[in-house]
Amino acid sequence: MSNLPLDMSRSATALTMLIALACVGCKARELGANYSDTQSETVDNTWVTAVESCWPAVAHQGYSTEGVKHYLADPLHFRAAFTVYAPLSDETLRSTVAAPVTNAPMPDISVLMHTRSPILSRAQAATGSVANPATVPGADSLCTIQPGLPVGFR
Repeated sequence: MSNLPLDMSRSATALTMLIALACVGCKARELGANYSDTQSETVDNTWVTAVESCWPAVAHQGYSTEGVKHYLADPLHFRAAFTVYAPLSDETLRSTVAAPVTNAPMPDISVLMHTRSPILSRAQAATGSVANPATVPGADSLCTIQPGLPVGFR
């Protein structure tokens, strides 16, 4: 009988953790579904190739070039696809996506430091060359090869 409150407490804690974990995914989908107030007027084609290199499911799902550009023109979706540029302002991202990948500012590779996934440089991703990915990030690393779709792409 004395263990009953402890067991109930453990069950309540486990249930709370499960709900919190599920809500993290809900919040990410919620944030990814929203759009920024202003999108870029143009998206360079190298960013389309890069997102298809980093997220192969984008190409396999049959997204059109214009469909991918629609998502990448929005800073929120761009950040979901390329987390190395997440710290940049919306204004900077709108100008970044309008120019070729190789002209983009140096990425913040700190988000790639503990990955176990293959890492692509900006040049590899922009040309669709996924041969010989790195195993540790370098100064020019853009992304890891990811399963699924970036948050907000549907």
